[in-house]
Amino acid sequence: AGRWDAQMGKVLVIFAVTLFVSAAFSLERGRSFHEAVSTLFSMLPFFLALFYVRSWRLAAAIVGAFAVSAFLNDLWVALQVYFHLNFGWGNRPVGFSKSPTFLGSFMLMTIPVLFLVPAHLFSRLPWKVFCWGCSIFSIVVLFLTQTRGAWIAFFGTVIVLVLLEVRYRKVCLVGLIVLLMACMTAFHEYPEYYTRAGQTLDPQFQSNTERVLMWKAAVQIFADHPIVGIGQDEFGLVYNRDYISPQAKERPVDPNNPRSGHGHPHNNLLKVLSERGLVGIAGFLLVHGFVLLQLYRAFRWAKNPNTYMFAFAAILVFVGIQMEGLTDTNLQISQIARTYWFLLGLCLAAGKMKEAD
Repeated sequence: AGRWDAQMGKVLVIFAVTLFVSAAFSLERGRSFHEAVSTLFSMLPFFLALFYVRSWRLAAAIVGAFAVSAFLNDLWVALQVYFHLNFGWGNRPVGFSKSPTFLGSFMLMTIPVLFLVPAHLFSRLPWKVFCWGCSIFSIVVLFLTQTRGAWIAFFGTVIVLVLLEVRYRKVCLVGLIVLLMACMTAFHEYPEYYTRAGQTLDPQFQSNTERVLMWKAAVQIFADHPIVGIGQDEFGLVYNRDYISPQAKERPVDPNNPRSGHGHPHNNLLKVLSERGLVGIAGFLLVHGFVLLQLYRAFRWAKNPNTYMFAFAAILVFVGIQMEGLTDTNLQISQIARTYWFLLGLCLAAGKMKEAD
């Protein structure tokens, strides 16, 4: 199969058009056009992987390098925790990321890739063991981040794993039970993590109430600007200036600068809906839905176990990032977006390799 097809080209063009249409009607066109271009550039790794990864040997080299980078990051996290290094986030490590939340997003992508892909990709057992060990290490790191949205998204991906993996469903269920028992033990030994988990459903916890207020404001912004929204990267300005609730406690640091407050509503879909309107959300759902459909087809009809595992891992990466994106706006972070798109492109490239390669 070719690396490019008419459907993919049409989807990309439509998505780009929706970005620029929303930017054309923005409150600050220059800012929004810059953000639209940045969004397209963040997708570039998807196409680089899709066009240039043409052999299992190259795919193995990329996954191996990815595993080494994950190990170094996780090791740095362990050192941060052991030596109580404070990066402005209390006892929450950041690794080589800028925040624990970003670190959690990277773990959601690292864990499924290094857990599923190495089984058939590497011929040497040490590399398989190394990748599996990094995947388990990354689960521990995800726990240490105390990122509640990432915790929820991780268990969501595990449930999807159990539902899709028909052949080894019993093994997956046993693994899920072991994982839950490990979490219960950790919560018992470290009460602060149990407290953190309990805050997830606490309606009085400030982080939760602020999110709800921002979500309501995003819906109201959409209601007032339903077709093309207010323009990319405009939520922070409009929310803090015109829509922030009197009940909100998290306000701009500088009262004269609305952008010194929250710049996004902690939800990918609501950010797109408020900033790009119906036009933008249609483009967002189209491009992500198209890629997910391609991955599912590769997963459903794969004969080569490598193709199967790559597609499976990519589906879990997709689920993890999108599920976490319901409580954190992760895809606006360029490093996260580039990694996300690169891994999806890599896995689609695997689906286009020769079955006998």
